Amino acid sequence: MQKIALSALALFSSITYAEQLTTFAGIADAVAQGKEITLVMDLQECTSDKFPASPIIGSVKPNAFMVINNNRITASDRHFTLDNPTANGNPTFEYIKYNINSDGKVSINNTIMNAVNYQKIDTFQLACELNKGFKAFG
Repeated sequence: MQKIALSALALFSSITYAEQLTTFAGIADAVAQGKEITLVMDLQECTSDKFPASPIIGSVKPNAFMVINNNRITASDRHFTLDNPTANGNPTFEYIKYNINSDGKVSINNTIMNAVNYQKIDTFQLACELNKGFKAFG
């Protein structure tokens, strides 16, 4: 019985949750400490150069982060998909770059490529603000 109780205590003590990083400095510190960071976007609160605001919420754990001159954080992610509406049902590879500026402005640049030959199909940009349409957790 004692072993079960100790195992349960060990399990509960190892459970952690990600806290919201509400400032540029908080995100930069998390990058410097090597923490895993999750980005959450509420596209209804962002603006786009091609699309109207949509009731879509998404999250991503970018595979690379960099703090540049302590005034910009850049992150990127890439993934394969079969259901991008701009590709008419063809397989695509998407490269997404996130730029978080020290003033709280966030730009998200998405490049959609043909998955067979990497030829560019489309690009679009979203503009969000930290804590309004764009959140970071770490």
